[in-house]
Amino acid sequence: MLACNLNKVETSNNLSLKTVGFTVSFFQAIADMTTDWNAQAGSNLFLNSSFLSALEAAPPSGTNYRYGLVKKNGQQIGIVYYQLKKINLYLSLRLDAYIPSSFKDKVWHGIKSFLAKRINQYVLVNGNMTLTGNNGFFFNSSISDIEKFSLVDEVSDQLVCELRKEKIKVKAILLKDYNSEEKPNISDWKFSEFQVQPNMIMNIDQKWDSFEDYIMAMKSKYRVRVRRARKKAESLEKRQLSLEEIHSYADDISRLYKNVAEQAGFNLFILPKNYFYSLQKQLKHNMKLVAYFENEKMVGYYTNIFNAGELDAHFLGYDPTCNKDCQLYLNMLYDLVDDAIQLKAHNLILSRTAMEIKSSIGAEAQDMFLYMRTINPILNKGVSSALSYFKPKANWKPRSPFK
Repeated sequence: MLACNLNKVETSNNLSLKTVGFTVSFFQAIADMTTDWNAQAGSNLFLNSSFLSALEAAPPSGTNYRYGLVKKNGQQIGIVYYQLKKINLYLSLRLDAYIPSSFKDKVWHGIKSFLAKRINQYVLVNGNMTLTGNNGFFFNSSISDIEKFSLVDEVSDQLVCELRKEKIKVKAILLKDYNSEEKPNISDWKFSEFQVQPNMIMNIDQKWDSFEDYIMAMKSKYRVRVRRARKKAESLEKRQLSLEEIHSYADDISRLYKNVAEQAGFNLFILPKNYFYSLQKQLKHNMKLVAYFENEKMVGYYTNIFNAGELDAHFLGYDPTCNKDCQLYLNMLYDLVDDAIQLKAHNLILSRTAMEIKSSIGAEAQDMFLYMRTINPILNKGVSSALSYFKPKANWKPRSPFK
């Protein structure tokens, strides 16, 4: 079991780490250390206090936050960000809504349900469950890559000990998400590596000045596909909503979001009704919510966030009937491409799910690696097998739309 280091130095909230000379201070609110935090956050908006404040004001269901300031010999050298979440795997996998069709299917569903119901515990997540990508820590250049992961490991252990004082028993630690270049290269790494669905990323050609340039870079059949989809959506009115409009349309936005969220095969949380209002209020021009209307009724919307030269497609929602009739989801993807071109973004981050349709607009799959370990070292030996068993299966065919 985890042996907690209870040594404190300098102040009541400054805890010594195992590595000599390093300490960490923990906070529950970003407002308690905004200046020190932002000084270490770098250019990543998703680690900036503005974005984190928005999440605090409108947290996804069952999510709490912890922040760690790391010092070396008294000098601040990094930050570590956590989301604390009690995960019910049975409900997250939506096994309660699945109806087996055969005897064999019933047996496997029964086994999976039995095991999943026993995973109902607190998980400490280093990173952000509402995003795809590495948004869990930042250290200055004086810290090597190996030291970074070792420090995150130590800080995580120390936070688990602090949470015990709050009567919160963390059963596992999760580090997310790393591409092949960001992966930890540590021989005695205690975490089990696993993969879920890839991140779909589209490189934006900097020679494109308009959406028409994007279309002309495509093969003939994909150009036809774009124009056909655009024609089907001609009856829809599209406009970017102001902060006040996001507030006034909160019920519609929440309803459309749930239409999509409830279709997902795996879902760890539900966004609160004021989530997008809180984001827009904090991020201002770095975020936008674009809504689609049919006969003055909202039938869909998408959101995006501009972060350090990349456009990150965030959450969306739509009416299923309109999606079918107007190819609304496909048109949203095209509009996101258009936004990225106008912003001169280098990449459009489309995240996981719906890989084939995202591939058809020009996105490519980037493998993402996650790392988990349980607090109990005996149970930790079975983590790899358990994760592979519950991994969602995705069968899709990559497309190549460009000439």
